[in-house]
Amino acid sequence: MTVRSVPHGTSDYEAAVRLRRAVLRTPLGLDFTPEELAREAADTHLTAWSGDQLVGTVVMTRYSDATVKLRQMAVSDETRGTGAGAALLSAFEDLARARGFSEIVLAARQTAQGFYARHGYATDGAVFEEVTIPHVRMWKTL
Repeated sequence: MTVRSVPHGTSDYEAAVRLRRAVLRTPLGLDFTPEELAREAADTHLTAWSGDQLVGTVVMTRYSDATVKLRQMAVSDETRGTGAGAALLSAFEDLARARGFSEIVLAARQTAQGFYARHGYATDGAVFEEVTIPHVRMWKTL
């Protein structure tokens, strides 16, 4: 498993968007707007690869001087349970530390809450709805 950053607007970025769309949006009958994707130009896009196959992706958005937001984590259905998500999350945390961030925040689907909890993330607050499904706010101090 290899994790690497891909620049916004490249073919690898477009492949990551297709994976996010397939895993996170299409099952809900949703899609990304051009404006949403354009706003990601300043974000960091990490991708996980098994050989030459894209198997996971996550978006890093600067939230404040100390805090970074983990967004749009997606792992292909075929790869779920193989450690790809854990590898991607570990690389995300390492990069956040290297960039001087001391905290990661995220909005997790309730179905993914256990995954993040197993990796040291705490739940902060009540359940809320985002993109038509229940989410919880989570955080981790680095």
